Amino acid sequence: MANCLVYYDKGRATSWVGDAAGEILANELKGKGFDIVSAEELRQRLKNAVRNNEAGKYVVVFARDVVPHDVFDVMDENNPFTEVMINNMTFRRLNIVKPLGGSQLMKFIYNGGVVVWLGDIPFWYVTNPKDGMDKLDLWLNNGPLTILKIVPISPISMQPAISVYKDFYEVHAYPSQKPVLPVLYLQNYVQNIERSIWSVIFKKLKISNCGNKLIPLAKADVTIGMPYPLNLLLPIKRHNGQVVGYQSIKILNVINPRRRIITVDSKVRRGKFEWKIPALGGTAGVSIGGENGKQVITETVLNKLPIYPEAYSSWIKCMGKGLFIRLWDYEIRLDKDGNATVTEEEVRGMARKIRSLLKKLGIKCPQHLLHFWPIIYAP
Repeated sequence: MANCLVYYDKGRATSWVGDAAGEILANELKGKGFDIVSAEELRQRLKNAVRNNEAGKYVVVFARDVVPHDVFDVMDENNPFTEVMINNMTFRRLNIVKPLGGSQLMKFIYNGGVVVWLGDIPFWYVTNPKDGMDKLDLWLNNGPLTILKIVPISPISMQPAISVYKDFYEVHAYPSQKPVLPVLYLQNYVQNIERSIWSVIFKKLKISNCGNKLIPLAKADVTIGMPYPLNLLLPIKRHNGQVVGYQSIKILNVINPRRRIITVDSKVRRGKFEWKIPALGGTAGVSIGGENGKQVITETVLNKLPIYPEAYSSWIKCMGKGLFIRLWDYEIRLDKDGNATVTEEEVRGMARKIRSLLKKLGIKCPQHLLHFWPIIYAP
């Protein structure tokens, strides 16, 4: 039986998940065997789980979609951010003192823990250590890319997301605000599962330490989209490690290359060589098969038109021995939160579907004791 936690803390910031919606989700999960924990309680539970080598026995659902600084302890808490200007706008970049993967939360996942995330893009924001209701721009530190190896796509034209598997917890289409593209879009990075024996599959994945595999659960056909943010902000360091500035690199140069093969007649001797093509931003290689052979020129060039045939709005990411489950990437707000996007019954349905999905993965949460207490009438 797993230790099932749901993080909900009114003293910490949230983003797309409204206060009222998050509270109902947390209470609904509590009735299904989850313990509601604050940010400080979450930190202690994760710390104990890692220390006692029991992270694999825990699952945490985040009912607030900003990472609490309490479990993201890799920044300078006394001087948590530096203001930077981008396109005449001021943002707050985190002052990181340890690797992003060294936080308490990531240690928990790498050691076998399971995290369920819904709402805004994971690792887009983190709460301010000096004001828990304030959120800092973790995306400026390339949080989603560095931690999860994903690139959020802001769709210009796309179809609604649909489930990949017929026996998955959700078979109907639902909106998607920012589906993601695995970095470099390598096929060996995305793992499709044909069979439906979920608990067996994921037990094997966790035991085998499945690395950075991403298993899509719902996909969105993005006709045209742009990576978000468009640029990566990378630090410029001296030899002693001191940061002296930042360099902006277009993310399209990283995730959207394409290859072009050209074959031409040749009258040259047998051999092989390669050269750079600075104007095209890539390289070309020539293989020569003989005096009257063919030249096969392969160019890697940048695709100037960012077209993504498929992106994923719901997925499971293998991370070390653990799993990161991403669901419902849209705003989850009730009337009390303003600008309602869902109903109370839909939020309660999310709790049921989360528990159902975890059960498919072989993760069983304890039934709440209230479900088994007999009704006693006073005389």
